Amino acid sequence: MAKAVSGPLTGAKLETVFVWVRDFKRMRAFYHETLGLPIAYENPHFVDLRSGDCSIALHSERETHARSDSWHMEFLVRDIDAAVSELSRRGVDVAPIRAESFGRTTTFRDPEGNEIGLEEPAKRGR
Repeated sequence: MAKAVSGPLTGAKLETVFVWVRDFKRMRAFYHETLGLPIAYENPHFVDLRSGDCSIALHSERETHARSDSWHMEFLVRDIDAAVSELSRRGVDVAPIRAESFGRTTTFRDPEGNEIGLEEPAKRGR
């Protein structure tokens, strides 16, 4: 069992994930129109897209960033088959769904190559 740890962020709630993007208009369209995330706020260089209690904030780069495989954004979905079907219909190339001990999962990439995951948690026994 993991040892209980306390620190300055114990009990904190993640609110926003910032993603600096090269092609702001294309990325805004992908996250809003293709993925269907609602916009809470935007200006010409920034858009705050809502996903439950968290937001994804796309921001035009101030300086060039390299894509990194060191992070992964994941969405929990009720029906992964339906989500994959709709993403495919919208032109998104989605990896095959994999069964894991914790549920079913898959990944796809946004237009700038950032990896995004979908997870359908395992159904709990009755």
